[in-house]
Amino acid sequence: MKAKLKIKISLLLFVTLVLNIGLLNLSCKKTKEKVDELTEFDINYTTNLTVPSHTLATNVPVDFTTPDISTNSSNKFLENNTTRELVSEIKLTKYNISVATGNLDFLKSLSIYIKSTSGETLIGTKTNIPAGVSETQLDLADVNIKSFIIEPSMKFRVTVTIDASTVNGQNLKMDQTVRVKAILSK
Repeated sequence: MKAKLKIKISLLLFVTLVLNIGLLNLSCKKTKEKVDELTEFDINYTTNLTVPSHTLATNVPVDFTTPDISTNSSNKFLENNTTRELVSEIKLTKYNISVATGNLDFLKSLSIYIKSTSGETLIGTKTNIPAGVSETQLDLADVNIKSFIIEPSMKFRVTVTIDASTVNGQNLKMDQTVRVKAILSK
């Protein structure tokens, strides 16, 4: 009898231990999710680039550079209870190119580089842009652009390959979203 009682008690202790470990693990996962939620946030940017109306060589890459864009990162960091020193990573999650009128048929491909006093790096490309579309998403490079976003301003260098000999002046709207990962200020 005592042996059966010891086995039942041991089994009950084992089940209790397994349940407690499971609950502790679940609690840790929920805590980590909450911390991640608090330490990650998005910053959105919009800029415009005019591709002038003139004759360009077909299938020859041409560079255009946007005007300076204020990153406003210091204010965004403060709004999210962090500072530039506590930011570990900033990556693009979206880069959309669109035109208000017409379509992107004049573009064959494009590459976009982010520029600041830190230098420049390729952030995305798009080749084989479908006919008739008025917007497209870039295929993003998996690069940490923290050094560019923590600067007061940045620019984009856009290399386009034109698929038509005459471009009738197009204004490209470029919408970007970056995801910031940081530690909260105390």
